[in-house]
Amino acid sequence: MPRKKTKAKVLRNLVTATINGLITLVILLIAPLGLAAVITNTILVTIASFFSGSLTETFVKS
Repeated sequence: MPRKKTKAKVLRNLVTATINGLITLVILLIAPLGLAAVITNTILVTIASFFSGSLTETFVKS
């Protein structure tokens, strides 16, 4: 796979994961949780979004 195409896919997954993380952060800040729980959950959602997007691309092969 060309290097430019791989970088585009990684960038797309990174942007998607960041947006999902920001949405999660906003939702969790509204809920009455501790700050550590909010930060931990936001980081976990961001990481999970990145890897699930990467895994999906290997199956779809777009």
